[in-house]
Amino acid sequence: MYKRILVALDGSLSASLALEEALKLAQAVDATLMVACVVSHDLCDVTGGVIEEETGEEAGDAGAHWQLAHVRDLCERSGVHSGVRCITQIIDAHGASIPGALMQAAQAFDADLIVMGAHGPRGVRRHLIGSVAETILRSSHVPVLTVRDDQRDDQRDDEHDTALAL
Repeated sequence: MYKRILVALDGSLSASLALEEALKLAQAVDATLMVACVVSHDLCDVTGGVIEEETGEEAGDAGAHWQLAHVRDLCERSGVHSGVRCITQIIDAHGASIPGALMQAAQAFDADLIVMGAHGPRGVRRHLIGSVAETILRSSHVPVLTVRDDQRDDQRDDEHDTALAL
């Protein structure tokens, strides 16, 4: 079935949940995980926040290094005890799109599954910048498993309903 699984992290809860699912799946099918974090030095860091131009590179790199250190700890706690092989990698987009960088990483890793969180921007912002998960779903030649943070989505729906009631 799946032997090489790429997991994309972006600092979100849905990405953490995606990693947990990927670890379970990798254990079940004896697959190798590549946990990747893309650093983009454009307008946003890997956690989705706006960053300053002078400190953008350091902030993005620091966020990626922190995420991957956390992943290594998680893999050691849950992966190593279950025999899951886990590789971590920071990918510098070099000005390319984040979905493009992830797709190149998946191809280089020869991934047969991509696992990622789906939480992306909503409304007008989504139409302007798009969704990384949506772009990968549309362009991937390998299966993509998306994991949502239902609690966050339910909270957004409640907030939206409240706004509509006003």
